[in-house]
Amino acid sequence: MAEAAGTTQNKTNQAKPGKVNGKTQGKPGRVISNPNEVAQLVMMRIDQVNSKKDELTIAVKALADIRLALAQGQPLGSAKSTKSMGSDSIDS
Repeated sequence: MAEAAGTTQNKTNQAKPGKVNGKTQGKPGRVISNPNEVAQLVMMRIDQVNSKKDELTIAVKALADIRLALAQGQPLGSAKSTKSMGSDSIDS
């Protein structure tokens, strides 16, 4: 009888897939009690966040370059060539 109560309790305590940022999560993760594993997972997540941050920084800089070119009345092709020439040729 104790086994039946234990299995019922386990079913109610299991995490159900929820929604994060409007997306349904996959299966719930396993329980980690080893501090080294926790640290490794945290570092992996930090690396993922930093990679996404770098991608977003590049995209924002590209958009800023486009807006600057449009504000100066330059065609977009010349904005790319001006940037590739370097800052020395822009001043002269």
